[in-house]
Amino acid sequence: MKAKLKRRHQETEEFQMAPMIDMVFLLLVFFMTVATVAQSQRRVPLDLPESIESKVPEDATGRGIISVDAEGTYFIGEQALTLEEIGAAIGQRIRERPDLRVQIRADRATEYAAIRSLLRTTAEAGAYEIIYATYESR
Repeated sequence: MKAKLKRRHQETEEFQMAPMIDMVFLLLVFFMTVATVAQSQRRVPLDLPESIESKVPEDATGRGIISVDAEGTYFIGEQALTLEEIGAAIGQRIRERPDLRVQIRADRATEYAAIRSLLRTTAEAGAYEIIYATYESR
């Protein structure tokens, strides 16, 4: 005698779309944020000086970056500014964020007088921590 096997009726499992939509949304927000930050931190190309004491920072957040090219032109991002405009911009940022650290990137051919003026201006604007960017020499 043959035993007849009964097949159980199984419902097909449905694919859950909600977690997939959440993941796509989070990725979209992440890439939009990264693109915005990368664009705002675009820098002027400079030939930075080398230093044996140079160290790569572990935490680069919370920095206001000011660049000085070989001709002594000052930049925040890619926008050229005067010393007075730099002082006003840094002062405003420090009022908004008191723990702001100022990073100065100066070309190795920049005259020290331009750097000294910038250091004085940032200090007068209220910067208490100023970081001078260099390459690590080996």
